[in-house]
Amino acid sequence: MDFPKKVLLIDDDYDEFDILNSALNECCKEVDLIYEKNANSALTRMANDNADTVAEIVFLDWRMPRISGKDVLISIRKLPQYMQIPVVIFTGNLDPAYLNEAKELGATFLMEKPFDLSDLYQKLEYLFSLDWRHIKSPGQRI
Repeated sequence: MDFPKKVLLIDDDYDEFDILNSALNECCKEVDLIYEKNANSALTRMANDNADTVAEIVFLDWRMPRISGKDVLISIRKLPQYMQIPVVIFTGNLDPAYLNEAKELGATFLMEKPFDLSDLYQKLEYLFSLDWRHIKSPGQRI
């Protein structure tokens, strides 16, 4: 399997960092997980990224305070260095309206936040078994 080297998580809940970090350590030990709790600081970081610092895949919470995941996704897709980077909408609510909107805005994958670590581990294994860098039909539900 081809695992990313750098993963960026944008989520207002620190517990999600712990869970994703644990699952990534289980399946892809060499992954560097970068965590941004605040959407503004995440977008600032991403705007300043260069070829050496850009994340290979972004996990984005759809429901965050102040700046929604929708607005963050719109901003991400305007950044030249992130236009083609896969973005996984990582949310507790996969409402069909959100799914369609996220897909139209350029989300690569849609993943419901699992309730346990083994479920997340399985979803990550599946995600990274795909050609996750070059998805032909965006908005695939994981």
